[in-house]
Amino acid sequence: MTFKKRYMKKIGLLILLLPMVAQAQFGFQRQFDITVIKDNIQQKYPWVGGLDYCQFSNVDLNQDGTQDLLIFDKTCHKILTFVQLGAPGINDLVYAPEYESVFESIFPELVGWILMADYNQDGKMDIFTNYSVGFRVFKNTSTPGNLSFTLESNTLYANYSSANGIVYNSHYNIPAIIDVDHDGDLDILAYYTDDQPCIRYYKNMSIEAYGNSDHLEFDLVNVCYGNFKLLGDNTSAQLNTCCDFQVSDPEMVDHNRPTALGQDRHTGTSVLALDLDADDMMDLLIGDAGYGNLLMLMNGGVIPNTNSAMANFVGNFPDYDEPVDFQLFLGSFYVDVDNDGIKDLIVSPNTNYGVQNYQSNWFYKNNGVNNLPDFNFQTEAFLQEEMLDLGSETFPIFADINSDGLQDLILSVAVRYDTVSGNYNSRVAYYKNTGSASLAEFTHMTDDFESIASDAVIAIDHLYPAFGDLDGDGDNEMLIRANNFFLLRYDNIAGPGNDPVYNGFELIPTDLGAYIYRSNELFYPKLVDLNRDGLLDIVMGKENGTLSYYEHVGTQDSIVYSLITDNFGGISLGTSTRLIPEFVDVDSNFRLVIGTKDGNLLYYDSIDNNLLGNFNLVDDNLDDIYISTFAAPAIADIDGDNKLEMVLGNKRGGVALFESAYVTSIGLTEFDLNFKIFPNPAESVVYIDLSSSELKSFDQVSYSLFDITGRAILSADINSAQTAVDCANLSRGIYLLNLYIDNRSITKKLILE
Repeated sequence: MTFKKRYMKKIGLLILLLPMVAQAQFGFQRQFDITVIKDNIQQKYPWVGGLDYCQFSNVDLNQDGTQDLLIFDKTCHKILTFVQLGAPGINDLVYAPEYESVFESIFPELVGWILMADYNQDGKMDIFTNYSVGFRVFKNTSTPGNLSFTLESNTLYANYSSANGIVYNSHYNIPAIIDVDHDGDLDILAYYTDDQPCIRYYKNMSIEAYGNSDHLEFDLVNVCYGNFKLLGDNTSAQLNTCCDFQVSDPEMVDHNRPTALGQDRHTGTSVLALDLDADDMMDLLIGDAGYGNLLMLMNGGVIPNTNSAMANFVGNFPDYDEPVDFQLFLGSFYVDVDNDGIKDLIVSPNTNYGVQNYQSNWFYKNNGVNNLPDFNFQTEAFLQEEMLDLGSETFPIFADINSDGLQDLILSVAVRYDTVSGNYNSRVAYYKNTGSASLAEFTHMTDDFESIASDAVIAIDHLYPAFGDLDGDGDNEMLIRANNFFLLRYDNIAGPGNDPVYNGFELIPTDLGAYIYRSNELFYPKLVDLNRDGLLDIVMGKENGTLSYYEHVGTQDSIVYSLITDNFGGISLGTSTRLIPEFVDVDSNFRLVIGTKDGNLLYYDSIDNNLLGNFNLVDDNLDDIYISTFAAPAIADIDGDNKLEMVLGNKRGGVALFESAYVTSIGLTEFDLNFKIFPNPAESVVYIDLSSSELKSFDQVSYSLFDITGRAILSADINSAQTAVDCANLSRGIYLLNLYIDNRSITKKLILE
């Protein structure tokens, strides 16, 4: 069994456990089972959705005793969860999105940082995160099979000798949460402010006051931990000069550092504390908002906090291997990636702009031990390299590029950082469908389809091509916006069954003697025969939150378009919304799904015979789908199973895969099949009771019983209003009973005692 089927089966079961009405609207469910090949290797995480600027922590998500991986992507404030299925020393991280909702319910709008640390030493990692300019803590209250957290403290306070103050940390900065003095409770090292740019040491007094680590009570014992001054380029430090004192008494008063020192520093510092030389003293790795390197400071002390001045530094760490090299502001994270009990180093930008965004998670394997690490560079794109991830803001498009009858996948990325120029550009990648009519498979062909990125005419940001057979010759032409805001048509002369050969471009004429042109306006075209006259019309999604409709009023031999309306469907969602339209033909009725900048999918019907009217908004959050901001859908039945696949782009630069209900069920708003199962819990026999339903015939009704591993135990047709299911030979436990009618299903949980 492959890694995808092995774990996603469990995810599917968790979905089935939800008491939901079956197949409402499109009935889209997250999927992961379509193979993607790149460089002759099957990608492990193609449909995760991408990663850009990330923070990494260990946490046991499924309570199996193994440390899994929590990732917070600052690009769009998204939490991602991966479980570790590998044996000790083997990295077999598997994407497990079902755990994300636990964190998302706690952090609907997390914008700063999140770190996991076990403050009460119960073996369960707790949540530390920002709250304004301080800390919030959520206690891990998980039980076997149930991941949960409860708020422990909304603000952490520290004793400043004569008064209490908050444990300070701007949400721009990443603190270190670690037992600095090795007394058994977690302390905090955090960068302070612009006028006092130093690292403060907040000592946890739980052990001293209570004899245990269950409390979060701090003393500010050092306002200048390490006694050093960070210099302007983050490659060096001035040692023994930061402060005019060194604290040895934990009851110290709050001596403020002179503001004249280090005024060239600015808010934006990440701190990772770890023991690099096995002397029990905390050394530091520092990232700075203005620079793309890591500064390592080696602690020269002997006893924590009594003689802990930094003794030397390395400006480009790790200098003995491949030094980290980005554009600006790095965060570094000490986590166990491969389940060997030894923490590795991952470095990623602690920002969401102006920096590398497609090879942005540098991974160094630790070939040493936790208190004497030996970091060895492995990859610039940890996890990213096995995803469909090209940068930021990805637009997927389904199109039969080579006219072989199979839908290929085009990925256009709007924002891809160029490390040479320091600018952003756009790329169009081509993944050819190398599968069959019944089993899709995508193989990477190029990251620069038809050299679009280097074409001076169309090399712009937010590239978004559209494909369709405009001239009726059996192959697909390409439309794309030019950098002067004209819409260009590239004629394909390859013929059916061949890879495209574009014979230059033409401007697209209108019936007014001009050409399709949108002045200083980003737009996203879609080709679709809306009036069903055999000619492809154009619908444009626009940045201002509206759609434009151009009708093809010519012929296949004479292509001419007429602007019908700039307010198509009466849809107006406000400026800076950015709409990506996708039309779906269901039983000869068009449905419209629109991706929006806020990440939601809007669903409209009442389109046919109403092209000049207002469409009906069925749902402003289709099937409750949300993976990130900047949603961009591509929808088609790519494997002939009468279900629609949707590939959904997002701001993180990757894509997610979904599959719909059977097309014949789309649009049904409810499933009017009332049934009961009794007794529940049951011992040997359970009855399926349909007597309260309105069914006149039971000819097409059947059931299946699944155990918690997803294995089908029993299945049979139902021929009467009440059906007995013999469970006498089944093990005691929880089961799922699915009832099916007309390709729809509804699920109930059954307990056998």
